[in-house]
Amino acid sequence: MKQFLPDNTIFVWDEKPIYKTNIRKEMLKGYKGNRSKDSSPHQNNEVIKSILKTMGINSIFPSQLEADDVVAYICREKDGSKVIISVDRDFLQLVSPECTLFDPIRKRYFDYASFEKETGFKTVEEWYTAKCLTGDKSDNVPGIPRFGAAAVKKYLADPGYMLDKSQQEIFKRNADIFCLDKYESLPDEKEYYREQLEVEIEASYKEFIDYCKEYSFDRILSKKENWYNLFFMKSLYNKLNDIAS
Repeated sequence: MKQFLPDNTIFVWDEKPIYKTNIRKEMLKGYKGNRSKDSSPHQNNEVIKSILKTMGINSIFPSQLEADDVVAYICREKDGSKVIISVDRDFLQLVSPECTLFDPIRKRYFDYASFEKETGFKTVEEWYTAKCLTGDKSDNVPGIPRFGAAAVKKYLADPGYMLDKSQQEIFKRNADIFCLDKYESLPDEKEYYREQLEVEIEASYKEFIDYCKEYSFDRILSKKENWYNLFFMKSLYNKLNDIAS
């Protein structure tokens, strides 16, 4: 947060308070079927949501789609510069002059100007084409058999390279699964995102500190002035600015 000093911060979850079947699972049997069913990493989600709320950070959820689609909606429908903070490389398809991806684990930036340097692909379109050709093991989406890095390089370099019928079917299926503009054809889903984003969250420094004390967040408490300046001073400034305008 110190690096980017955003005017607004949004936390997007893959959780579905209003559950509908993921349409990608209807496109491909076994989609994300290789994911762990262990729910223990999510046992503190409700506490995290409550703390985020005290910080004035809105939590947004999908219904029929996934968190990636919510992020895509925000990036494509909202004006201004955006920074996606995630280790998920699927977000590379959203990189544009107005949108940067930052990997907080590897400390790597993927922006429009350095895209080729960071990914090895000249454009976002080339990267996306390669993904559709090779699939995604982490999502349990198979690519075209025996279509490795060398074949991808040849395909991208040769405009006349023709896929056979079965290869075309796999490519089109993967392109449909991976694309993040599905909300466009799901008006209820799109409206669900819009309504959530319109909810105004008022920060509360006292509640934030109370949570930190309750859960013994000693590292935060030892630097609470920094947290106050980063989140709560900005919230106060925005409120005063709204009153003045």
